[in-house]
Amino acid sequence: MSKAILIVGHGSRLSFNKMTLEAQADNLRRLRNEDVYIGFNETSFPTIEDTMVEMADNGVDEVVAVPFFIASGLHMTRDIPPKLGLKDGEREAVVDVKGKKMKMYFETPFGEDPNLTDILCEKIDELSSVKGKRGILIMGHGSRLNYNSEIMELNAKRLRERGYDNVRVGYNEFNDPKVDIVVKEMVDDGTDEIIALPLFIASGAHLSRDLPYRLGIPENTDEAVIEHDGRKIVVKYATPVGGDPRLCGVLDKKIEKYYGA
Repeated sequence: MSKAILIVGHGSRLSFNKMTLEAQADNLRRLRNEDVYIGFNETSFPTIEDTMVEMADNGVDEVVAVPFFIASGLHMTRDIPPKLGLKDGEREAVVDVKGKKMKMYFETPFGEDPNLTDILCEKIDELSSVKGKRGILIMGHGSRLNYNSEIMELNAKRLRERGYDNVRVGYNEFNDPKVDIVVKEMVDDGTDEIIALPLFIASGAHLSRDLPYRLGIPENTDEAVIEHDGRKIVVKYATPVGGDPRLCGVLDKKIEKYYGA
């Protein structure tokens, strides 16, 4: 029986999202030596539907669809399932693509996976260097729905449970508090170093322009010194989690129950 992995991406007019997805698919192929396909919900190609047809033509009998999303939302609950042949609320079913029957397994986004917290811990430890009070700022895109904020708060809670203190959450838009407000609060509390962790899939305008502005650092920089009320504070700006090669291990944990370790 032929089995394959389908990594499902959001898609973007910019190239960063697709490049990140392709790199993680390559990482997974090297790790598992399995057939790994990619498909996008919108804008980028190949589409989910095109990839489903390709898998059917290639004789795939079982598909493990892994969403390359940090949090759930309308794309996960409304848009993507029908493109996989699933009905509302289904996580597992036999689907039909051009007369080819395939067993479909639809996994959850990786933002709620505790293994993601391992990556965040390692990023913090790699970046921390200033002696003094450290602050950890988890940055989210923000959403009119509650899924994004729930994932941000969940990961902040897990970091606190692992012994990290002064952990806060800030958003670029839609939700409060905004990143710049949290930075000011951290400075007012005597923080000497801020480790800024963007829970984003890939780079783009938000990460290269909007978040640096809210952090008070120049664009296209990963470390800078900012000044507030005569105090100098070091800001370390981490890369987005989607491109971290260690994320491949998180994806692998999700699929090993279908393939075995």
